[in-house]
Amino acid sequence: MTVWLARWLGPLLLVSLWGLSAPASLLRRLGEHIQQFQESSAQGLGLSLGPGAAALPKVGWLEQLLDPFNVSDRRSFLQIVLHSLGQKCLSFSRAETVAQLRSTEPQLSGVGDRQWLYQTCTEFGFYVTCGNPRCPFSQLPALPSQLDLCEKVFGLSALSVAQAVAQTNSYYGGQTPGANQVLFVNGDTDPWHVLSVTQALGSSESALLIRTGSHCLDMAPERPSDSPSLRLGRQNIFQQLQTWLKLAKESQVKGEA
Repeated sequence: MTVWLARWLGPLLLVSLWGLSAPASLLRRLGEHIQQFQESSAQGLGLSLGPGAAALPKVGWLEQLLDPFNVSDRRSFLQIVLHSLGQKCLSFSRAETVAQLRSTEPQLSGVGDRQWLYQTCTEFGFYVTCGNPRCPFSQLPALPSQLDLCEKVFGLSALSVAQAVAQTNSYYGGQTPGANQVLFVNGDTDPWHVLSVTQALGSSESALLIRTGSHCLDMAPERPSDSPSLRLGRQNIFQQLQTWLKLAKESQVKGEA
């Protein structure tokens, strides 16, 4: 899948490093995950890197990365992460992270991080955890670590976050929103798809789960390397919109008659 690895890897790696005491453990698990990705590509699942995407690490990249004297290879690997974050240096200091999130001064990098954290603390939750044994990132308690940021940055307790999320779900309906003419589009490799509506709830509440699709990939420009499932997903979206727009036009015509 085009460039999804580079876009998805950086933020999750940063989150993992916030609470990680053993980087080697993270890298070994990351190596296993990338190997599974490469094997999936070889099995014809339509996963590929586009012309402008960062290259996947070569065989043996993990051993080279753990070698403190192998500076060039470490830099080439971290370029994937740093490019996705728009930063020259990747810090894994939690104290520095908290200080940056507390800052209300305009920043050149990490734009919107403080605002997004505030929304998660006061509305959404949306915290990505890594409890599955096959997860390539840190398995240290991710939820308490992220809730602790709400406390340290905004003074919001874990209880207040839980109450805010409950209120949001109550107001919008959670996974049964009772919407009208809404198409819920998700990719099954997007961690957040489990929070969305992935099965149709009725004729006016349709759902589309794109196989091997990553976060918001259906909204990206079309590319020759797009997977068949992504192309079909875009066609389904277009057809659904055509149907609803036709109904809206017919309703408007009847109202004017």
